[in-house]
Amino acid sequence: MDIKKVEKLLSELNLPNFRLKQIVKNYFSGKYKKFEEMTDLPLDLRKELDDKVGLLAVAEIEIKKGEDCEKTVLKLKDGKKIETVLMNYGEWISACLSTQVGCAMGCKFCATGKMGLKRNLEAEEIVDQLLYWNNKVQPQYVGRIVFMGMGEPFANWENVWRAIEIIHDNLDIGWRKMSISTVGIIEKIYEFADLGVEINLAVSLHATDQKTREKLMPVAKENNLDELRKAFEYYCQKTRRQLFFEYALIDGINDSIAEARRLSRFIKSNKLFYLNIIKLNPTDGAFWSSNREREADFLRELDRARVLYSVRKSFGREIKAACGQLVVRYKDE
Repeated sequence: MDIKKVEKLLSELNLPNFRLKQIVKNYFSGKYKKFEEMTDLPLDLRKELDDKVGLLAVAEIEIKKGEDCEKTVLKLKDGKKIETVLMNYGEWISACLSTQVGCAMGCKFCATGKMGLKRNLEAEEIVDQLLYWNNKVQPQYVGRIVFMGMGEPFANWENVWRAIEIIHDNLDIGWRKMSISTVGIIEKIYEFADLGVEINLAVSLHATDQKTREKLMPVAKENNLDELRKAFEYYCQKTRRQLFFEYALIDGINDSIAEARRLSRFIKSNKLFYLNIIKLNPTDGAFWSSNREREADFLRELDRARVLYSVRKSFGREIKAACGQLVVRYKDE
């Protein structure tokens, strides 16, 4: 919702200030999809607001339900579409939010990257993904968010940071219950570290040598691994917080015993480095896959080296909602 637009409309209608407070409170409650549902407002005002403002910047087109998660396709006001995911951990509910329509990073194992970048999302389009999910899970609410959906958060940082501030200030989600995933944009890691907020940061690593990383992630050419390591060290020194590294095991590319040993040395080089192993999720047209036997050997080597790591649970693979599977195949209207 464009609050400034609402404020302007209320001013034109010579309505009292408490109406704005009502509307803002209702908006962030996540209970409503349209203004017409806000029965504490006059009917004429509700119609005016729906006609001239609109409550949410996103509208559901399709929803798919998996065993422990849901994925929806949301239409934006210009006709473009995004996907967002809800994950149920039992003790809490987490939303995976998108930050761009498509993505320009071009990671070879990611379906979103094949779309290319259509445009950045505005802050309200990011916030409204969360409000959409809060409406779905009423009377519960989303307790944690991860910016790991479509797009690179640091490539749209102004809008993402604005959305984060709105969410933090109005939706009772603390800094430590937010996580940002990046391919590793050096200058933004420094900038993020200097913010001094306790938001979790995860970096897509996927290889410990420059050549392999460039093969998997074209953006690595502009973000050299040696310089990235300096940024990692700066982040940990500045924030005193764990830095999470995401590593998808790909058969014959980065899952050898030798690579496990290099990765072990890398993770153990700083006590604040933590490794998340990700099982490679299948995408349409992908020519890479995972190998269970090599995965098992890889993990045994990490255990032998006493590396701090976990194998991240894959939510929604059966509905193509897992890491790297988000993509929109609908034509823009």
